[in-house]
Amino acid sequence: MSESSGGNKSSAGNPVPSVIYHASRIILGALFIIASIDKIERPWDFGRAIYVYEMLKGSLAYLISPLAIIIPPIELVTGLLLIINRWVRPSALLILGMNVVFIIAIAGVIVRGMDIDCGCGLDVGPIAAIAGTQADMGALLRDFVILALNLIVLFAPQSKGK
Repeated sequence: MSESSGGNKSSAGNPVPSVIYHASRIILGALFIIASIDKIERPWDFGRAIYVYEMLKGSLAYLISPLAIIIPPIELVTGLLLIINRWVRPSALLILGMNVVFIIAIAGVIVRGMDIDCGCGLDVGPIAAIAGTQADMGALLRDFVILALNLIVLFAPQSKGK
């Protein structure tokens, strides 16, 4: 199997231009690293954020604390792996799973008319200025953009074998 020449042009066998693949991979990785940092430092706040979404009720509520501890390191490791261009597809698959859950959670909040903080960890600098910090249509749009980046990375031929 030969590697692509690394150019920006696409060909019939390589429909994702290299620059798009690498930019998507790096942006996606950076977003998940940024999102993980505050959650790793303050897992109790992330646990509270999970709780207010009201998705884990009754007998499932016991999952909140373990998820608040487990999810942030997974975000950090998958983000780092994307940045260094290793284990790209497994990392992108994990991120896809998390991203789908985030989209479902935010959509549920919107449908129920709740006014809560997104708890996403992306409430820093220009990222917060662009999409805000509330679990609202801005956060949902942001998560769909993240989903698009993820799908580019996951299905780009460049990620095969990485």
